[in-house]
Amino acid sequence: MKPRTKKALLAFHRWSGISAGLIIVLVGVTGSLLVFEDELDVALSPDLYTAEIKGFRLPIDDIISKTTRTYPDWQPAFVTRLDDAPGRTLTVTLVDAGGNERQVFVDPFTAEIVGERSSLSSLALIRRLHGDLTLGAVGENALGLLSVLLMAMFTIGLALWWPRKERLPGALSVKWDGGSRRVIRDLHNLGGVYMFAFLFLSAVTVPPIVWKLTAPQVGPPAPAAAPSSVPPAAPVSAPPSAPMNPGPPMQAQAGSPPPTIPWQEAADAALEAVPGTWLGFILRPLGPQPFFLIRVFPPGENAVAKQTTVFVNRYTGDIIRLSAPAAPTWMSLLSADFAASLHSGAIAGLPGRVVMFVAGLFFPALFATGFLLWWRRRKSRLTSVAARTAADP
Repeated sequence: MKPRTKKALLAFHRWSGISAGLIIVLVGVTGSLLVFEDELDVALSPDLYTAEIKGFRLPIDDIISKTTRTYPDWQPAFVTRLDDAPGRTLTVTLVDAGGNERQVFVDPFTAEIVGERSSLSSLALIRRLHGDLTLGAVGENALGLLSVLLMAMFTIGLALWWPRKERLPGALSVKWDGGSRRVIRDLHNLGGVYMFAFLFLSAVTVPPIVWKLTAPQVGPPAPAAAPSSVPPAAPVSAPPSAPMNPGPPMQAQAGSPPPTIPWQEAADAALEAVPGTWLGFILRPLGPQPFFLIRVFPPGENAVAKQTTVFVNRYTGDIIRLSAPAAPTWMSLLSADFAASLHSGAIAGLPGRVVMFVAGLFFPALFATGFLLWWRRRKSRLTSVAARTAADP
C-alpha cells in the first residue's frame, strides 16, 4: 500500500471512530444486553413472568376479558408468551386513545393480573436506544448510515493491519514487553482482526432491519385452491386454502364485516395448521385488516428464525397464508427477520448469541483503545511543539 493511500485511510479510520465513537459504544453495549433480553427481563422481574400451575390454561378470550374490565379505557393490541415453560404468564399489551402502551401480565390459569408496567420499562428503553436512539425514523436512518460507516471502518482497519507474509506470526500476538503504546495498539488491532467477521456481520445486518430492504408481498386473501397450489417442498403442512407466501393480506373486506371470531378460535386454527407448535404471539389489528397475525414456535424454541407466521381470517377462521422457516438463500440476507437472527446470533442458538454478546462489548473496547492511541499521539505532539517553542531564541 502506498504511503499516501495508507495515510488517507488511517485518517478516515481514526476520525470516523472518534466522531461516531460514543454512538458506537452505545449501540454495542445495548446490543450485547439485548442478546439476552428475555433472560434479563425474567431475572429482573421474575414475579411478572411466573404463575402457579393450576389445572388447564384458560382461553385467551377470558384473559383479555379480565384485562379490559380492569383497564376499560384501553384496547387489547396483542398477546405474547415469552416461552413454552408450563408456568409462564401471558403478557397482554394494551393501547389507549393516545397510542400509549401498557403491558399487563396475567396468570393463564386464573386470569388474575400478576402485575403491569408501561412501555417505558428499563429494557424497553434499552431496546429503543439500540433500535432508533429514541428518535424514531430519524434514529433508524442514522443507525443505517452508521452501519455503512462501520463496514468501511472495519474493512479499512483490516487492510491497514494486514502484514507481509513473513511478519504474519508476530502480527497475530500482543507484544507485552513493547511498551504501553505498543500494547494498546496491538490490543486494538488484534481485537478488530479476531472479531472482524462478527463485527462486520453485526453491521451488515442493520440495513435490512431498519430499511426493510425486502417489502412483503401484499394482496387480498387468496381464494380456495387445489392442493397442488402448495409447493411440494413446503416445510409446513397447510390446508389447500393456505398458500405459502411471506406477505399478509392487507385489503379489508368490502361492506359491513361480520363479527370477529374469538381470539382463541384464531389461535386454535393456527396451531392446527402447524401441528406440534406453541403459541408465542397473537395480534388482532385495531384497524380494518381482516386477519389475525399469529406466530407459533417448535417446542423449546422462541427465536425469530424458528417461528412460523400464520394469517387467520378474523371473520371465518380460515387460514389465509403461512410464512414458515425455510433454507436460507442470499436473498434471505435482505429479509428483516433473517437479518435479525444473524444480528443477534440467535440463528446459531446459544453459542451464536454468546459470540454476538462478546462482539457487542468489543465496540467500546475498540473505541477505548483507539481513542487512547490518538490521545497519546496528540499529547506527544503537543509536548514536542512546546519543547521546540521553548528552545527558540
